Amino acid sequence: MQYDAVVIYVHRSIYRGHMFDSGALPDEALIGDSPAIHRIWNQLQKAALTEVPVLIMGESGTGKELAARLLHRWSARRANRFLKVSCPAISHQFFENELYSYDQRSLPQEALETRAGRCEQADKGTLFLDEVGELDQPLQAKLLYALQEFQVAGCGRASERPIDIRIICATNRDLEAEVAKGRFRIDLFYRINVVRIQMPPLRERITDVPILMDHFIRLYSERFQIKCNPLRSSFMKMLESYRWPGNIRELENIAKRYVVLGGEEHILAASQQPEGTYPLSTEAVSLTTPLRVQTKRATQCLERKIILGVLEAHNWNRRKAARSLDISYRALLYKIKEVGLPSGQSVSSASSKAADRPSEYDMPPGNPVS
Repeated sequence: MQYDAVVIYVHRSIYRGHMFDSGALPDEALIGDSPAIHRIWNQLQKAALTEVPVLIMGESGTGKELAARLLHRWSARRANRFLKVSCPAISHQFFENELYSYDQRSLPQEALETRAGRCEQADKGTLFLDEVGELDQPLQAKLLYALQEFQVAGCGRASERPIDIRIICATNRDLEAEVAKGRFRIDLFYRINVVRIQMPPLRERITDVPILMDHFIRLYSERFQIKCNPLRSSFMKMLESYRWPGNIRELENIAKRYVVLGGEEHILAASQQPEGTYPLSTEAVSLTTPLRVQTKRATQCLERKIILGVLEAHNWNRRKAARSLDISYRALLYKIKEVGLPSGQSVSSASSKAADRPSEYDMPPGNPVS
């Protein structure tokens, strides 16, 4: 087996928890055991053995930067630097200075030293361009030149310097749609889109929620030196039924809140929304998903909240709930299945479990992180 492949195997064994218990998992592990996360591991492993550019796509909070860092860590460049550039956080003028070298002739008089740009700092390593879809076209042209020629010309400097970097880009935009609208250069798109990795949203790997929650609770319990009880199974079931518009970042904040505040009731109390407010956050709004799809999701989310509230009010007596909702019993059973509520509840079992339920309504267990 090749050396690089051995390194990747060891890292993946560690991240899967095969080499030490889950409480010792590193912060930066892509944790889970769902088919979706296994697919990501396999794609990262294959990409790590090459030098080709990688484009990581996905919603906010899905772990795009995490995947980029693991890709670097598993690659032959692991001994050299991994440098991140946040494209939307820097203005046009200063982004160019950030990316390329410059000297004091290009700066105000108070600038006293020459500084290497990120491209030169990442020489022999990896340059991670986060939210590359936010670059304007003049900077897209400069980036394209650097990727084609592997040379950079710093601001205020006539000479060019060869560079040896691997480019990993990430975006939450649909770059193909941006190309079609003329907002993103097609030649740059083809240059960075050699290997594409699509990070799944948490709602598409919902079986990983208990694993992730357990990991983050252990992590922050140790970090904050706070002892806390494990989550009840009923509370965990509620977390698994939530759609997680803020993805893993939202779940991590929920875990922090649980550790700091010391109980499930505090999470629920902090997450209650005023009656009649829309149950989804702005992070659930996609710039690329068709309106009909987003509308259907939002409608199902609202219906779920209403049905769950009525069922709880009637102690999970579905016939009484159907009468309260003025729909047939069969229609209620269909709706329960459609919105993902438990379908196996009986009146007796529901009665015995009613006191163990964390909330009357299926409210989001935490405020999404923007």
